[in-house]
Amino acid sequence: MLRGRSLRITGVPILALTLFSACYRYVPVTSDPVVGSAYRGHFTPEGSRQVARLVGENVATFDGRIVTVLDTAYLVAMSATFKRAEASTTIWTGEQLVIPRSAVNRFELRQLDRPRTVRAAALYSAGILGLGLLVFSIKSLASGSGSVSPPPPPP
Repeated sequence: MLRGRSLRITGVPILALTLFSACYRYVPVTSDPVVGSAYRGHFTPEGSRQVARLVGENVATFDGRIVTVLDTAYLVAMSATFKRAEASTTIWTGEQLVIPRSAVNRFELRQLDRPRTVRAAALYSAGILGLGLLVFSIKSLASGSGSVSPPPPPP
């Protein structure tokens, strides 16, 4: 049975992975974005050129949290952009940009995918637990509590 320090060493990584291993999916929306929710926006080809000076050349999509919805634009706290040709993602740290409505073709809402999250958390937890048990069993063998007898004394 794991107690004290052993429990902390094994339990803390399991708990952390369980809490931070959420899986998400993006679902299409037909209405205006809701303030405070996370979305993926798809630029029109003209819209991509229109916002190139803000987000970079040839950007296809952006991820971010909607801060404000205006009549002509969206104020977005950016988290990532994806370029078409290079297939590369640029990570943002919440910089707020004004994206014109005419530049965005459609939005997808970011939602928690519960079944995938539960599967991932279970697999991560089982892996950490298995690794912890392996480490502690090797440690107990090395400490002399195993079944290996000491070598005989020299003649």
